[in-house]
Amino acid sequence: MIRYLISDLHLSDKRPDLIRAFVQMMKQLSEKHPNGGARLYIIGDFYEAWIGDDYQPEWNIPIEKSLRQLSDSGIGLFFIHGNRDFLIGSAWCTRVGATLLHEQTLVNTNIHPILLTHGDEYCQEDYEYQKFRTMVRTTEWQKQILSMPLEKRIALAEQLRNDSKSMSADKSEEIMDVSESSVQDSLKKKHTNIVIHGHTHRPAFHIHENYARCVLGDWDKSIWLATLDEKQLCQANSNVSDFLKNGLNSLENIQTLSIT
Repeated sequence: MIRYLISDLHLSDKRPDLIRAFVQMMKQLSEKHPNGGARLYIIGDFYEAWIGDDYQPEWNIPIEKSLRQLSDSGIGLFFIHGNRDFLIGSAWCTRVGATLLHEQTLVNTNIHPILLTHGDEYCQEDYEYQKFRTMVRTTEWQKQILSMPLEKRIALAEQLRNDSKSMSADKSEEIMDVSESSVQDSLKKKHTNIVIHGHTHRPAFHIHENYARCVLGDWDKSIWLATLDEKQLCQANSNVSDFLKNGLNSLENIQTLSIT
């Protein structure tokens, strides 16, 4: 079983180049696996912002269409919420043929279970963000927001993005990175020692004595795709222009972790 993993694409109308790259990637993955037998995991922050499943702007049509074609081809499609798209719900999943997974989900290879999560819950030193995160993940808050007219939700999303940028500018790099003790606690609870996450926009494979933490790359100047099989996890990238020209063939492997 081949599993593909992507995170932190932040798709929006402001980056039509990334939308084209994503649609191209979905088409090529479908062609690569004509009989299915593969899975794609989207591990949060797929959109720059998501304000409810009733939000269906024109720029999102090719995105959802490409996901539907991927899932219809027999490739399993799975989604984990991030800090910008936690309002994605069952209607969106039904439209694209995706399965919504829990915040922290184990995937089992033949040899080793691996934990998947977006990763923002690990940034425990950022007390201000964690307080905000606790509030917006409550059912009550989400119901209140989703009951607002669409225009007000769009304005609120813009305000929250601007507030986030302002707050991030005043915070140190250390505060916005993960707490290793928090990572270790979650691995212990899940009875594994490998985690794959996104969120921090600091792609790297951190190999410690007792565990490994693999950070997925964010789509901005580069296109990233991680591949997990029964033996190893590989992460590859390409600059956006090369990917738009040559697709999957432009990706160069830059990180590999053996899981045997």
